[in-house]
Formats: sequence, C-alpha cells, structure tokens
Amino acid sequence: MKKSPAPFAPITLPEPCPQCGAAVLLRTREGRFFTRCQGPDCLFGFDADKKGRAVAKCPSCALGRLRTTPRGRVCADCGKWDNSEEGRPSQGPCPRCKTGRLRLLKGEYGHFVGCSDLVCGLTYTCDEAGRPEGGHCRFCKGPVRKTRAGGLLCVACEQWQRPRPVAPSTARPPAAPCPACGQALRAVWTRRQRWVHRCDPCGRWLEVACG
Repeated sequence: MKKSPAPFAPITLPEPCPQCGAAVLLRTREGRFFTRCQGPDCLFGFDADKKGRAVAKCPSCALGRLRTTPRGRVCADCGKWDNSEEGRPSQGPCPRCKTGRLRLLKGEYGHFVGCSDLVCGLTYTCDEAGRPEGGHCRFCKGPVRKTRAGGLLCVACEQWQRPRPVAPSTARPPAAPCPACGQALRAVWTRRQRWVHRCDPCGRWLEVACG
C-alpha cells in the first residue's frame, strides 16, 4: 500500500524579516509556496519556491519580492503594486473600450471588476470569481450591473434587461406645451405604472396635471 506524503512542516528561513526583525516562515497552501513574517503586526511576505527563494521580482525597484493578494501582486519590500499584465487577475478585454483589460479587484464593499483604462472607467460588482452581480446581458452577453434604483443595465451595450411595462390603451393624457421651451410634451408610461410628460428638446420630465 502506497503511503501518502507527509504534510509539509513550516521552515524558518535563515534571514529574519527586514522590516521588524522577526522570524520568517516558509509555508505552503494548495501546492503554492509563500513566506510570512511571524511578527504580530508585520505583513511582510512574498511568493516563493520550495527552497524559500522569491519567484517574482518587483518591476519598480527591481530587487523587491512580490506577494499575491486578491487585488493583485504587491512588492513586499517597496510596497508598490505590479501593474503589468501578470500583476493582476484579468477577466479578458473590456467590452466597452476594447483596449483595456478587466481586472478583478476587492474594495471596501466587496469584489468588483474595473477596466485598466482609466479613461473608460467601466466598473461593476461581482462575486469572488468575477461573475457579474446582475448576470449577463440577454442582448450582447456582456456583464450586467445593478443600479441604485434596482435596475439591471448592461455595461457593454447599455441596454436595460427588464422590458418596459406596456402602456394602457386608454386614459392617455392630452398633449400640452412645455412651460420652458413651448414644444409639445410626449406622454410616457413609466415603470412606476403612471403617466408623465417628457420634453425631448430640453430633456425635462414633468408630472401630468390632474383634471
């Protein structure tokens, strides 16, 4: 009968932590080796091989060792983030600008995906695996975000996912002029099941006058 391999025991590295002087241990989890400082308030640590050597160097200081986090890779020595293609988890090309890359990030309120192109500015909330909170668009299969009002909007084609309620065939309000520009107002049946007036030239929404 073949024996199962013995569990990996943490190894103390010969060099202490350069930040606090405490011991640094070599650990493993799910087949990946990494180091962690044993200081109570120290976060020093980096990705390593089975001998405790750093597997990636910082592109900013060229000497620092990189540590993988949910937000990407950060240098354990200089503290700068690795913004290269390998530095952050990628979710593929941005469906809006087509030039940036989608990054899986973690903020104060949970996980979200953002475009690497700051001019584009595309963001949407997601789960830990990067799946959009609102699912995928029924028109273009792009990611869907939830709005503050509870709606579902595709961030790629900007199509609303819930169909607009069908307006009743009767009781349409009579035409009226816009008080600002004098153009004819358009009657619109809203999601709140009521009629409102819309002025297309000046972009105003007006309540329908009763009586």
